[in-house]
Amino acid sequence: MIRERIAAGTYRPASRVPSENDLMQEFGIARMTAHKAMKALRAEGSIYTVRGMGSFVSPPDDTKNS
Repeated sequence: MIRERIAAGTYRPASRVPSENDLMQEFGIARMTAHKAMKALRAEGSIYTVRGMGSFVSPPDDTKNS
């Protein structure tokens, strides 16, 4: 769902994305599921995390269009 919101522009580059706790509440999922989802988004480069601040949408990768 976060990936779709990023693609739709709901979450714009550099904007904060929901925390694992927020995901747990919104979707009624377990902490491990929320953690795995965030980990997958980080691995694919869709988000980045700043310790103590949260996770944010990564800027677009302009090298893909070259």
